[in-house]
Amino acid sequence: MSREPSIPAMGDAVSGRERSSPAAVGSARFRRIMGHYPTGVTIVTAVGRDGTPVGLTANSVTSVSLDPPLVLVCVSEKSSSLGAILANGAFAVNILGAGAAATAVRFAEGRRTDRFDDVAFTVKEGGGPVLEGAVAWMTCGLYRTFEAGDHVILVGKVNDGEAAGGDPLVFVRGRYEDLTTAGDRPGSGHCDGLLQPPGDQ
Repeated sequence: MSREPSIPAMGDAVSGRERSSPAAVGSARFRRIMGHYPTGVTIVTAVGRDGTPVGLTANSVTSVSLDPPLVLVCVSEKSSSLGAILANGAFAVNILGAGAAATAVRFAEGRRTDRFDDVAFTVKEGGGPVLEGAVAWMTCGLYRTFEAGDHVILVGKVNDGEAAGGDPLVFVRGRYEDLTTAGDRPGSGHCDGLLQPPGDQ
């Protein structure tokens, strides 16, 4: 007689240490595997307590719920922008268009302090800087946070947003592409963060 598997109740934590399991796949191999899953590219922004805008390039972004409207963003625990997002309790998600690879690189490079130089933006109440030229954007209040390995999962409740339209920028196999070229040539393999573009800062 087959036995139904035990399913944890909602809200219960499930630990990978509760039962024996094979060794985890190496990080380089994992990045290579996940690199074959194309994603969009976003700039996640916030405003520090001193009014300074902060932002990072992120592609680990997904919708979670329609009612209430929730979006999930994964941010490295080493990110220089994470503290401001947590302290402010709000952030914005800017979805980049096909011609914005240079912007994605700018916000992903190390701990540079000039990310917003010559970048036009408007700070939206209850969120963060919304970049001019984004094909879509959302402002979010921080709803939940979860620690997960070397990243922090931020769940935001979307309080405003707009879609201007246009083709999105795509990240696949370590490269920034557009919808017409994605997958046409092998990637360079440059991907530093869990599922995020280089830098994850």
